This record gives sequence, structure tokens and C-alpha cells, in this order.
Amino acid sequence: MSAGLRFERLFDRRFIAGLGILAGACVVVALLWGHNVSAMDNGTLSGAYAQVANYPLATFVYVPICAFSATGAMRPVASAAWVIRSSRGRTLLGVVGRLAARALVLSVLLTLCGLVSVRLLSPTGHALGAYVAFGLLAAVLQALFFLVVCLIVLVVRLLTGSGTYAMLTALGYGALDYVLSMTPALYNSALWTGWLLVAAVPEDGLAGEVAGAFRLAEFCVFLGLLAVWLVRRKDYLTEEGEPREL
Repeated sequence: MSAGLRFERLFDRRFIAGLGILAGACVVVALLWGHNVSAMDNGTLSGAYAQVANYPLATFVYVPICAFSATGAMRPVASAAWVIRSSRGRTLLGVVGRLAARALVLSVLLTLCGLVSVRLLSPTGHALGAYVAFGLLAAVLQALFFLVVCLIVLVVRLLTGSGTYAMLTALGYGALDYVLSMTPALYNSALWTGWLLVAAVPEDGLAGEVAGAFRLAEFCVFLGLLAVWLVRRKDYLTEEGEPREL
């Protein structure tokens, strides 16, 4: 496969639109809620970042954008043209790889926009090393979160064949931690499933960061295995009725 085709499969129009929407949303968030960052005297970098990347924003902004951006990568397993049994694993692996790449790009864009907003708005100066360390941590955790969202969309698409159900399920997952935040369960980390795991910060210590990343990775593995099982159960035939390899 040529590099141009690979690039086109990753950065299709829907994904590029999603990146543009995310960048625009970050600008709007900085304009509307930037005063919260400005008001933080002697605040931590993680606390300032949380003002422009928190779980309400994850629920109502980041998850819908991620789910919207993910669908273009699923055409090989969601279209009318299916693959023969011997190539199912390779086809699914390619889809998951593109979803992982999209999750990473979305996370990096969000991290860069968030840290630029903090740098411009925060009254407290932070060393460059602090931005780099926190940015790497945030990018990894957010990428795992976005990958969970993408895999949920993939699994529900395979299970129901409906993009609407896939989107609604992803939104439901994104809303779980938002609902928890309005109850005493907010303080029970065992119940966290989404953005609250992403909110692990250096001040919590290495254990908090690793625990959040590990739980999100577990979700990814479970959803990936479920996708494998669903793909194996499908009959992959072209519209003409003859099997062919994509």
C-alpha cells in the first residue's frame, strides 16, 4: 500500500473535520473558561489544565468529536463488502491500528491546545520541563481514553450495524464519570471508568497515573477481543455474493 493511500485512510475528510472541530472547541473553551485559569494564583499545572480539559467537556465535547472522527476508519469491517475468513484478523488489525492513530492524534491536539491556553492565561509561570512532562502524561492517558471510545464505536457497529447506536453508546460511556461527579461515588476511584482516570496527575504520585492507564488499557484489550469475536461471527461476502479479500 502506498504512503499516500495510507495517509488518506488515516486523514479522511471526516477525521480532518473532527480535528478542526476539536481545535475550534479548544479556542472557545479558552475564551469562555480561561478566566478560571487566570484566577488560579500559585496553582498547579495540572489544576490549570483541568480548567480547560475536564469531565463535563469530555462528556459533551471530546467524546462526540472522537466518535464522529472514528467512523471513517471502520469501512473495511462496516461496509457491504466483507472479507474472507483468512484475512479477517489482518483487516481488523488494520482498522484498530487506524483507530489508535486517530486517538493519539486527537489526544496530542487536545494536549497542545490545552497547554498553550494554560501558558497564555496562567498567572503562574512553569518551567518548560514541567510542560513537557505533564504533556506526555496527559497525551498518553487521553489517547487511551479516546481509543476506548473508538473501540466502543467499533464494537457496537459490528454488533448492531447501526452508527446511531454506536454513537449513543459512546456518549453513554463518556457520561458515566460525569454522572459520578454529581454523587458521593466521585470519591470512590474503583468506580471510575473514563475521564476521571485521565485526570490522574503527577501530584497523585506514580501509582495514580499507572492505575488510570492500566484500567483504560484493560478496557481497550477487552473491547479489542470482543471485536475479534464479533468479526469472526460475521459472513463476509461482497454484494455480488463472492468472497474477496480487501
